[in-house]
Amino acid sequence: DNSTAFIMSTPLSSISESTMLSNRFLAYVGIFAVLIGGIVVYFVAGRLTGPINQLSSLSEKMSQLDFDARYEPEKGEYTEIGVLGKNMNTLSMRLRETIGELKSVNNQLQKDIEEKTRIDEMRKEFIANVSHDFRSPLTSIKGYVEAMTDGTIPPEMHEKYLKIILFETERLTDLTQDLLTLN
Repeated sequence: DNSTAFIMSTPLSSISESTMLSNRFLAYVGIFAVLIGGIVVYFVAGRLTGPINQLSSLSEKMSQLDFDARYEPEKGEYTEIGVLGKNMNTLSMRLRETIGELKSVNNQLQKDIEEKTRIDEMRKEFIANVSHDFRSPLTSIKGYVEAMTDGTIPPEMHEKYLKIILFETERLTDLTQDLLTLN
């Protein structure tokens, strides 16, 4: 029936002792759980960040143009990081090939530039020689014609100097023909 009531009493010291013992137990278990959890997290994080550190090192070597560095996945690793590592290996191989081709093309270009420079120097030397070869007969012709027209050369000597002028003109004609042949 609802009229009966039970009153129980226990000393507070035993409850306080039980609570303190329970709190200590929970503290020790909590510290132990935190330590074990920390150790597990440390090793799991190391296992997860190890490949990322390896990729970071690989990208640093690639930035220094060392394309022989490779990503070595752990045995049985088929994660996104492993795929990224494989792609970086492919990128490194292609960059090495491309830079090799560029060096080859650069060497050929350097040889072409040197050849062009050599040909340009030969051309300049040739033009200087041709200019000199043309200047000599032209100077003779001009000098004889001026001397004949101003009376320095007497009229009885004109025939001799006209023959020299004719010879120099033929020399110019031959030089011009040689230039056309060379061209």
